[in-house]
Amino acid sequence: MIGSDVYILLNAADHNVRRFMAQAAALQDWTDRQLSVLRNTYPTWGIELARDGAGYVWWTARLRQLVTVEMVAAGIRQYVYAADAIALAATLAEQTSLVSWWQARSGHL
Repeated sequence: MIGSDVYILLNAADHNVRRFMAQAAALQDWTDRQLSVLRNTYPTWGIELARDGAGYVWWTARLRQLVTVEMVAAGIRQYVYAADAIALAATLAEQTSLVSWWQARSGHL
């Protein structure tokens, strides 16, 4: 390989690395945006990303109020998790509906 060939390869590699870094940054921005939207939409839930022992990332949420036995019987959970933001949003919509129903039914508004 001559000097100009090495230069061309290094230039192409540099371009690929920069493109990869830009894509990684865009994905991180997207994740931050999804977290922000979920946190603003469901303020009664503490929403985080968590990594399990196998290295998988889970979208998690913890209801900020204490869940009673009666609430559990109504289907309300203290903690929920999902593999992605959309699945967590669906779960939180269902759980928030259950909490609202339970509060109206029990008089705990």
